[in-house]
Amino acid sequence: METQLPHQISMMFVEDNETIRGLYEKRLRRRTSTFFIAENGQEGLDIYQKHTPDLIITDISMPIMNGLEMIRQIKQLTADVQVIVMSAYSIKEYFLEAINLGVNGYLIKPVDPIKLYALIDELAGNILLKKALAEKEIRRRVAEKNLKRSLDEKEVLLKEVHHRVKNNMQIISSILTMQERLVDDQKLRTVLAESRNRIRSMALIHENLYQNENLANIQFSNYVKSLAGNLARTYHDQQRNVRFEYDVEDVFLPLDTGIPCGLIINELISNSFKHAFSHANGGLIKISLIRHGKKEFTLRVSDNGVGMDNSFNVEDSRSLGMRIVHKLVQQIDGKLEYDFSEGTKYDIYFKI
Repeated sequence: METQLPHQISMMFVEDNETIRGLYEKRLRRRTSTFFIAENGQEGLDIYQKHTPDLIITDISMPIMNGLEMIRQIKQLTADVQVIVMSAYSIKEYFLEAINLGVNGYLIKPVDPIKLYALIDELAGNILLKKALAEKEIRRRVAEKNLKRSLDEKEVLLKEVHHRVKNNMQIISSILTMQERLVDDQKLRTVLAESRNRIRSMALIHENLYQNENLANIQFSNYVKSLAGNLARTYHDQQRNVRFEYDVEDVFLPLDTGIPCGLIINELISNSFKHAFSHANGGLIKISLIRHGKKEFTLRVSDNGVGMDNSFNVEDSRSLGMRIVHKLVQQIDGKLEYDFSEGTKYDIYFKI
């Protein structure tokens, strides 16, 4: 008595001889979870179109439609369907045509059951492996789709966070502007204006992130130009003819580097506007960001103004702006160098 557990596949047996059909139906039905039987090729084709069994075992010579024609039409529907041919004839033309159709086995009747069962077991293993891989691929695609949907949702939320942070900073900036208008003390007004510019430089970061697809990094070239334009408008009454030159590589900087760099630029440009140009004829401020290798950069802010005393030491300066610059350079693990021989020039070396 056979103890073979049925394979979890569907099988169709096609045979026009009633005796052989009855014999193999008893043998094969126990070896598969789903079994179909047909009396000729046309019936077999109809069953396949309705149920798409995984494995087909078929005779060749049958009325209405022979087995090879049935296989040909089924292969047009499913090219990789598994097929075993059982024939009483060892005709070369049959064999070659079956091979050309891509059958998986060709057995001559009377068929040795052991050989048939071994072939069924092998093909069933292939079918089940293919099904498992297909199911795994489906699960992977579903997981990928769910992950993409989750990431899209988080991206929308993160954009909204940047948008709200920007709006809140703009509200604070507006409050400082209103406060500045109510103050008569020029020194205090200057302090409020400088604070407003620092807040605005950070708000521009979040505006940049909100407007770009990359929510983790800042497109630094656009940011620098927006920042410089904002400062130029702030100091327009004092210096109307200051020009800017940019040499900023089109790079994306992470937030923990981009924000400090933006604040550094804010302080150094503000210093140039306040101190570098002693007359209204204007001047030139240059901003550059040069990449060295993959992760090393030099940020340079310079002007062609009156310069400073060579004895000036940034680290010992009591100026709030320069103290901020010094702390921000330390924050990004950078190195600050400066030259006052022709105007002012600050170089900040850092890595990301």
